[in-house]
Amino acid sequence: MVQPGTGKTYHTILEAAKIITHNESISYKHALEVFNRELGKRIEFITFHQNYSYEDFIQGLRPDTELNTGELTFQKKNGVFKRIADKALKNLQDSENPAAAKKEFEAVFSEFIKPLVEGEKEDIEVEMKQTSYFITEIGEKSIEFRKNQGDSKHSLSIGTLSKMYDKGSNDIILGGLQPYYNPILKVLLEMGKSNVLPVQKQNYVIIIDEINRANISRVFGELITLIEKDKRSHGKIPLSATLPSGDSFMVPSNLYIIGTMNTADKSIALLDIALRRRFQFIPMYPDSSSTSDKVVHDAIIMDTINKEIIARKGHDFTIGHSYFMGDDYELKDTIDNKVLPLLLEYFMNDYDEVKRILAAANLKVDGWPMQLVEND
Repeated sequence: MVQPGTGKTYHTILEAAKIITHNESISYKHALEVFNRELGKRIEFITFHQNYSYEDFIQGLRPDTELNTGELTFQKKNGVFKRIADKALKNLQDSENPAAAKKEFEAVFSEFIKPLVEGEKEDIEVEMKQTSYFITEIGEKSIEFRKNQGDSKHSLSIGTLSKMYDKGSNDIILGGLQPYYNPILKVLLEMGKSNVLPVQKQNYVIIIDEINRANISRVFGELITLIEKDKRSHGKIPLSATLPSGDSFMVPSNLYIIGTMNTADKSIALLDIALRRRFQFIPMYPDSSSTSDKVVHDAIIMDTINKEIIARKGHDFTIGHSYFMGDDYELKDTIDNKVLPLLLEYFMNDYDEVKRILAAANLKVDGWPMQLVEND
């Protein structure tokens, strides 16, 4: 829970890097390098808004059109939370069971089809028990192949193949195209398990900015219970949920959730009580002290303004120190473009009240739009 301008982004990046590196004394410079390197891998950053939904966060169906037939279909699409949770859970499982560890399907599949995609070969032979078939074309969702005899074309689903690969076996297609799925699956599994280094347990982080702006009950759904520590994969009573698609889902113990919000934001009053119980709240208030890494200009002015605000509205509406920082800092620019807009919002455009608050810090403002009047 923070006020505007108290360094929310700074502290979030630092905290995420500490979790990823297990280094509590990491510098901000190094933390920023870790954050940028792991973003999209072991770190995800999203911003909630009023229209954010369960389908965006967990899993949903998205309309799509088949290229060959033009038929409208609906494809299952994982949301950002499920994607990083699946990554984290796989890391946990692979670190505990080295024999089952394998490379990601996307990397292995790309390596397998590379000769065809880059034009090194006209087709890729897949050996069966007594004959072979030949992959001739790679589509967005399917593999086109021809049999050893005949010119007719057939296709295999890449999505189905990916599910088989993740499970390590084919228990999906038990007839029809099974004789064609099984040999390519065998090849991919052999490639995926070759030259695999021992997997070390790692931490993963999802950062949810403005977490109070979405309808939490709608976004988390039944998973709100699963984020509790004791109900995660390695908790005392691990629980899993069945998603509407039929997929089983569990929140891994090595996934950390960081949520941020501005306490001055009116929507905090709508924050779901269930979410309040499941998070540790760390308040961040303005800090006017300067260090070698943090220089706060006009600290006395900032403290005086905040003292007046606290007397009128409380601590949750104070002005953050980041507004008074930076190599290009100018007092007039900060007051005109940052402080005054906030004060006018907090005090509902009460012109005289805002003037009195700034007068306490020996600052004179006038005109409309209000601006700082600098002394001659």
